[in-house]
Amino acid sequence: MKRHFINALFIMAGLTTLQAQTARSLEEIGQQWSDVAIRDVNDGSLPVMLRAFDRTWHTNAVGDALEIMAKGTTQGKLREESGYSGLYDARNGYIEVFFDDESSGTMQACYRRRANGHSLLVVMLGSHDGFDVELLLSYDYDPQACRLTPDEKAIEGLPKVTDPNMMHIHELPQTGDELEVIEYYGDDVTEYRFAWDGSKFGLSKKNTQCYDCGPVEIEGEYYIQVPFEAAEPTIADFVDVCFSNGDVLPEMLGDIRSAWHRYRMNKTLPSHTTFLLDKNRGYMRYERKWDEGDYSVAEMCYWNCADRRHKLIAQSIATYDENSMYICSQYDGYMFSLYDNQKKTMNQAILPDIISGDYSDLEDMATVVFSLPRTGKDIVVKYYTPSGVKQEKLLWDGNKFVRK
Repeated sequence: MKRHFINALFIMAGLTTLQAQTARSLEEIGQQWSDVAIRDVNDGSLPVMLRAFDRTWHTNAVGDALEIMAKGTTQGKLREESGYSGLYDARNGYIEVFFDDESSGTMQACYRRRANGHSLLVVMLGSHDGFDVELLLSYDYDPQACRLTPDEKAIEGLPKVTDPNMMHIHELPQTGDELEVIEYYGDDVTEYRFAWDGSKFGLSKKNTQCYDCGPVEIEGEYYIQVPFEAAEPTIADFVDVCFSNGDVLPEMLGDIRSAWHRYRMNKTLPSHTTFLLDKNRGYMRYERKWDEGDYSVAEMCYWNCADRRHKLIAQSIATYDENSMYICSQYDGYMFSLYDNQKKTMNQAILPDIISGDYSDLEDMATVVFSLPRTGKDIVVKYYTPSGVKQEKLLWDGNKFVRK
């Protein structure tokens, strides 16, 4: 009995020390991590390696990740008061903690087996209080020495932040073997893909686009350029232009961008978010559930015009309460753009350009929602009034919408 009591004291003392552990700043970790090996790492599983990492470089986000692992939770809200949510994929060796408010930190961690019997542990620590800062760390795990040794060569090809106005967003692989870095610098967005070769991550693809929100002038007219790689742009390219530009997108618009990048990387989305991209039908849908029961829906689609020279692109965002009644939040509304196949540019289209007949009652975005089609070509317009919800169809004739 006495022995069990003493063991319990040691366990409680260890827990007290862990709870009292002071969180390290990203600046401090970034300056010191490459000089510090982490010892007494009993095996190469992600929970054990991450627990050893946290003993040396404790952050609140990593502490929350360990809590997720200890509970065996695959995904969900971690703490209501802090806004933390998490995702743990034990099968693929991936853990993530993300934030629901701007004051929280984030982290991602994964590992890959090396050809020499070692493993590579990669940890991303992020701070999103005011401006996004992300720190990427990599360690070689030696199972014989039970040690994590900093291994900067494994990620030496990844781009570095060289200017205060530059921002990097990292997406570690949950499945597959590609790590993505998205670099925002002024109006330029550069996407890097790094493939795992059994020892390190090496550059496999680099794509730089200019998403200048200030339209370019062509023959006296102003347009937004639409970059694309295929024979013609797809819905993915239009989503890129609208939600991957060089500006730091606020709140829900930033959530759409984040969901889009995660979708492309085949990563699990947060439990409150769904994202659908139907390339064959030219349609995108994003849905976000909010804590208070409200939810927001964003849609995008396009139509090929009868002249075969243009495409009409539509965006629609609407927020609903728990009873599915439209409540019109800050970013709600609709927008149309006309894409020119020859110039590879688009500019905003107003209702007189796309509606045949009277359109005045469609301009009230506080009460009108455009539901965009995934199948078919017609838009369903819903009017939310104190007396109830009415709806009508806008019929696409190849050039404009005709009111039925």
